[in-house]
Amino acid sequence: MKAFWPHKLLADWIDGESRQSKQELPLAEAVEQARQEWIYAQNYYNSVLDADLVDHAVYLLKAAEKKYVYLMKKARSQGVTYSPF
Repeated sequence: MKAFWPHKLLADWIDGESRQSKQELPLAEAVEQARQEWIYAQNYYNSVLDADLVDHAVYLLKAAEKKYVYLMKKARSQGVTYSPF
């Protein structure tokens, strides 16, 4: 499983790495990756002990959820189906 590291995402953004420069994932794989990011964000939220990090955890959780929902809607509208089982 690929780990979800928010600081890596931020570092990529700061370095100017754009989505266009990366090889785009097929939509089914992008949905699965977004689902994994959402799960990691949930785990992070559930494990935060420092009160100062709660807002950060909530932000990551909401962002990951929005991304997953967006990609799911896009996949459904395009008739994409995928099951890892």
